[in-house]
Formats: sequence, C-alpha cells, structure tokens
Amino acid sequence: MNHNWFNSRPALKRDGRALPWYAHTPMRSPKAFAGALILLLGVVLAIAAGMTLDGAASPIIHAALGISFLLFALAAFDFRTPGWITWPASLAIGALGLIFLIQGASDVLQNPALDQIAYQELGQRFEKLLGYVFIAWCLAVALLDARGATKAFGLVVIAAVIAVEAYGWWIARNGLPPTDAWKLVDLGLFVWLLLEARKSRAA
Repeated sequence: MNHNWFNSRPALKRDGRALPWYAHTPMRSPKAFAGALILLLGVVLAIAAGMTLDGAASPIIHAALGISFLLFALAAFDFRTPGWITWPASLAIGALGLIFLIQGASDVLQNPALDQIAYQELGQRFEKLLGYVFIAWCLAVALLDARGATKAFGLVVIAAVIAVEAYGWWIARNGLPPTDAWKLVDLGLFVWLLLEARKSRAA
C-alpha cells in the first residue's frame, strides 16, 4: 500500500514541467489570496492594537505588508501576463515587501541607525516608486487576465487608487497637509486581489 498520499494525485504539467502541489486547487492564485487576506486582517489587527497598546499598530501593519507583498511577488507568476511584465513586477514587489519588513523591525527595535535606513533611505527613495510598479502590475492583471465582474471592479478600484495618488501629489506640490483617510482607498485594491485570486484557474 502506498502511504504517500501527497503523490496520490496525477501530476499536472504545463509545457512538459510538473506544476507545484497547489496547482491542483481550483483557486487561481492561493499565494495572492493569502497575501490579500493577511494584509486585510493585519489592518484590522493594527487598528485594534493601536487602540489598546501604544505604538503597536506600526510594527503589525508593516509585518502584514511585508509578508503580503512577498507573497504577491511569488503570485505574479500565477497570472497570465507577459514575462516582460511578470519578472520585473515580481522583483519590484518582493523588494517592496523587504522594505516593509525592515521598517517593521525598525519599529520594534527602535534603533536610530536602522530607522534611518528603513524610513529615510529606503522609504523615501524607493518605497513610492516600487508601490507604483505594484499598481502597474495590478492594472496589467486587470486588463490582461481578469474577466467579468472582477475585471470591472478591479479597473474601478485601480482608477480610484491612481486618482488618490494624483491628488496626493497635487496637495504636496501646493504645500497642503496630507489626508491620510484617502489611504483607505488602497484597501479596495487588496479586496479586488482577494476576489481575483479566488476565482477558478479556468475563469
């Protein structure tokens, strides 16, 4: 009797190569689904922690962002986008995830040198640019791979995120105070990713 139940299913193949175990699941991208879920739950946990523990919200949200974006970097290969989009997007999104984890570590350790690297060097110079790459990748997925209602929802959410970014650039240019409440629009992007990743691979 074969007790190795992990190998009880026939191997799925693409272009002659065996696909990983999660290819047997009907979900389009388990990694993107997990990343979006971790981020959304992280936001809820950070809000709850912020109301009860001083300074707890920042490391929680940065940890959730870091783990989520590393998962998104891997999930980029689950969607049907050209390689010239997939590979640079995956590298950029992975780099953004590492930046968030470094910022979370800085929040916990309270080290001035690490804080300088995490927020002044990496945060100021690269975080925004890499974030734009992530938005561009989401737009590519919405245009090239998404179908039906989630495609329409994704395009609306991405358009709203771009509009908020443009508004943020405008108020910064005019010396006006930033409005953090607008950042809630970004959450719609992860709700869309959650829905898109959960769809069937055949959809």
